[in-house]
Amino acid sequence: MQMRLVLYNIFITLTILVFIGCRPMKTNFTVAELRWLDIYNVGDTLIYKSSNGRFDTSYIIGKKIYYPEYIPIEVHNKYLPHTGVVTYKNRNLVYRPDGEKLIYMYKAYPDKQTRLMIDYLNSSVTILDLTTGSIEKYKKGNTYEFNAYHRNGKPGEPNRIFWHEKLGIIKYITNDSTIWERINISR
Repeated sequence: MQMRLVLYNIFITLTILVFIGCRPMKTNFTVAELRWLDIYNVGDTLIYKSSNGRFDTSYIIGKKIYYPEYIPIEVHNKYLPHTGVVTYKNRNLVYRPDGEKLIYMYKAYPDKQTRLMIDYLNSSVTILDLTTGSIEKYKKGNTYEFNAYHRNGKPGEPNRIFWHEKLGIIKYITNDSTIWERINISR
C-alpha cells in the first residue's frame, strides 16, 4: 500500500512537470510590428481612382490578432507564434467572393523571424523578417515602394504597391501601367 502511494505521487508529480514543461512560450509583436496591422480597422473603405478616371473600392472586413492552437513538435517548437490577419473584399477578387488576406503577419521567435505578407488584388509582397531592418531599403520618406511584379501577372494586377506607414496602401501601379491613387485619405 505504501509503495502504491509513492508511485501514485511520483506519477502525479511527473504529470504536472510534463504539463508545465510542455507549455509553449508566446511570442509578442513589438509596437513597431503592430503598426503594420493597426493601419486598418473593420469597416474601413479604400477608394482608388485610376489615371484614366476609373474607380475601385476595397472594404476591410476582418482583423484578427491571435495565437493559433498549439501543436507541439509537429508544427510549433517551444514558441507559440503571434499571428495577425487583415482581410478585405474587392469586386476584382472573382474567385474569392468572401474576401482575401490583405496583411498576414507571423512572429515565429521572440527576437527574429517576424514575417509580413501584403497581398493586394492577386499581387504579393513578402518580407521574410521585419526584425533585420531589411525593409528600410524600400522606404522613401514615409512610404515604402514594393515590387509586386510576377511574370504571369494580368494587366489589372499591381506590379508596384506604395505603402504609407500611417495610411497603408496609398497607390499602386498595375501591369498595364495604370496608376491607381487612394482618394479618400486625409494626411
